[in-house]
Amino acid sequence: MRKLLATALLPYAKLRNAWRPGLRILMYHRVAQLAAYDQLTVSPARFAQQMEELTQHEVVSLEDGLRALQSGPLRRPLIAVTFDDGYLDNLTEALPVLLRYRIPATIFVTTQFCDQALIHPRYGSQGAQRLHLDWDEVAALARAPGITIGSHTLTHPYLPTISDTLAQQEIATSRTVIASHLKRSIDYFCYPSGDLSARELQLVRQAGYAAAVSVAPGVNDQHADWFQLRRTEITDRDDASQFRLKLAGAFDPIHQLLHARRTRRFAQKHLKPSTSFEATTL
Repeated sequence: MRKLLATALLPYAKLRNAWRPGLRILMYHRVAQLAAYDQLTVSPARFAQQMEELTQHEVVSLEDGLRALQSGPLRRPLIAVTFDDGYLDNLTEALPVLLRYRIPATIFVTTQFCDQALIHPRYGSQGAQRLHLDWDEVAALARAPGITIGSHTLTHPYLPTISDTLAQQEIATSRTVIASHLKRSIDYFCYPSGDLSARELQLVRQAGYAAAVSVAPGVNDQHADWFQLRRTEITDRDDASQFRLKLAGAFDPIHQLLHARRTRRFAQKHLKPSTSFEATTL
């Protein structure tokens, strides 16, 4: 069914790509070979296929993409690549492919994962296998051509559900910690699970970040809010046809509807009625 849909939509995707300029930010997590499908993991072979496809497009760093948006309406589509959580395979599997195809990327790390090389609860059944980067490995990534390191908080909480004090620490202190390890400014932030309220937007601005990414689907144009940038999730099921469709934005409308429903449910379950939950309007 997926392949039939991809084949049917591809002509539309090519047309859409021609008239929908903007900055499309791709969202990855892991690049690894797992026994079973996992939404957060792309196999090394699939990742290499996707990066090779990107060589047919204009791929930029997040910084350069935002600079292009700032200069005025874009007349062409741009693509940026990001990774969440700071997995070890971003260094061992993804980086060689990124370097091979000269593709820049931003990697958002959670400081506690680096401190303790934690086993993420999602992968706890893998026993003692270390999944996340330690600080030496983060530094190695930061030295690689085209790689930018960003913050993904201290402990990866659901930010809208914690206190003002804790939220401020997660957002601001994580920036300070990463900067102290890497001896450079940390300019970009990623909301854990993409969940944010008006409070988080304010705290991210106050912490001194230049921009922040969410998980709201879609493309970013000159009117985009730099502190809730849209991204496009990429999975192992995105073969060549489906990957091209995602790059073209063919799935954006349905993904935006699904995202809006998810964020409404999250707000109803976790937040007080008075809370302004920004993600519902993305």
